[in-house]
Formats: sequence, C-alpha cells, structure tokens
Amino acid sequence: MNILQNKNLIVESNCSGAEITRIYSKKSKRDILWCGDNTYWGRRSPILFPIVGRLKDNKTIIEDNIYYMNQHGFARDMNFKIIEESENSISYQLISSNETKSMYPYSFELTIKYTLIDSTIEVEWTVNNSDTKDIYFSIGAHPAFNIPMSDNEAIEDYYLKLICRDGVENITLNGPYYETIKNIDNIDIINLNPNLFKNDALIYTNIDKVSIFNKENKECLNVELKEFPLVGIWSPFNDGSIAPFICIEPWYGLADNINTDYQFNKKAFINKLEVNKILNTSYKINIF
Repeated sequence: MNILQNKNLIVESNCSGAEITRIYSKKSKRDILWCGDNTYWGRRSPILFPIVGRLKDNKTIIEDNIYYMNQHGFARDMNFKIIEESENSISYQLISSNETKSMYPYSFELTIKYTLIDSTIEVEWTVNNSDTKDIYFSIGAHPAFNIPMSDNEAIEDYYLKLICRDGVENITLNGPYYETIKNIDNIDIINLNPNLFKNDALIYTNIDKVSIFNKENKECLNVELKEFPLVGIWSPFNDGSIAPFICIEPWYGLADNINTDYQFNKKAFINKLEVNKILNTSYKINIF
C-alpha cells in the first residue's frame, strides 16, 4: 500500500491495477471512497484500459485477428511498477508484454500519476505508442464515492449537478452495449433515487464537471473532467435498491454498439495514436 497525505486527505493506492484504494477526509473523519465490499461491488477505483465497457461476446477484431477481453480491459488486473514517487505524488507504469499482447496486440506504455494538492487529487494518464504502427485504445476511470456521506441520510437526500459544454448527448444502453446517441443539448440536475440506475449507467457527452450535493445544497465533492468526451454515472441496482455509493466515471471510450461489426478501430469514441505519439490527459477529484 502506498500513501499520500496532507492536512486534509489520506490517499492510498496500490501497484495492483494502479488503483486508488482509499480516500479519507481528515476534516469530516470519513472515508470518501467506496471500500470494495463484494456484497455490492468488489472494486474501488479501477483503471479501464484498453477498453471501456464491454465488447460484444467479449471479442474484437484487430488487423483481421480475433482477440478476447473481459469488460473494461485488463489493466485493472495487472501489476504496475512504481516509476516515480515524491511527498505529494506517485506514478505507476504498465508496459505491454506477451501477456497483454495475447489480448491486445499493440505495444504501449501506460502511466498513471496521482498528485495530492490541498483537498484535490489530480489523476494524470499518459498513453505512449511504442509500437511501429498506429494503435487504437480506450481508457477510463471508475471511482466510487460513498453515499450517504453522513449518518441518518439516504441517497434521496443527494443530487448531482452537471456543468456542460455545448452539444450534450445522452447515450442509451441495451444490456451492456450502447444502442442510441441522442442530442439533449443540456442537462443540469440529476436527483438521486433507487430506480435511477435500473437500466445500468447514465452516459453523457461533453460534460465538464459533476458535483455531488446534499439536501442542504452543500457541495460534498466534484469530479472535473474538462477534456473528456464522455462521463458515465453508475451504481449497481438490485431489487429496487442501489448500493451505498455512486461512480462518476471520466471516459475516453465506450462499450460496443449492440449491432457492432467487431472491428476495434471502428468503435465509437475509439482513440487513434500514431507511432511515438502520446495521449496525456487528467481529471481532478475535489473534496469539500
């Protein structure tokens, strides 16, 4: 376990999946990040790479060959190496190997950096194309935040406020696959309730920030994702109730279309990276 801390927060992360495993607020004396209880969901903040969501039939075609990957890809289950560490930051790296190439044939270097500044956690991703050809990939985050955040509250006591760019779209799912992309122009408030995720995640394009507010209209935390094309919002639904956490998920990628032709390079929101080029992007978690 690797720890960053200051007067406001304790942030723990792990070489397994380069996953943040704990965010603890010294101010509120509460855990902010979900604990990974398997009763609801056994993860906390996995890295999604090189796919986001599910491939139809768990398969895809890359350069005329069929490859198989489970939901959200393999990075979350791989061991990363620490390549840099300081008082307020830590960087993990995963380099392609024979094991990864059995599922995804490209050569790559994936670096995950966590930086703690005041009450903000900056999460920075760098994907480097170390192959001799263009590579295609998706990448995403899946942090789960505890709700309710205080005793004697329910999920209905909270709402989400979204700050949007122009041209917001709503993406609907059919099972684990996306079916339609519809322009809705704008979305502002989402009131949380047990049936909100009955049909799985809510997915939108062109969102700059998602904030969690309580019934006193106090902002508890937000996720800033200004460069990201997509955000997923999710909590597992079961028998009319949802788990005591909500995921706010910045994405560069999307699950397969229900009518996919399996061609990896034609996936919606897929990212193309030329030889020796990098994708560098980041999002922030702000705790109040």
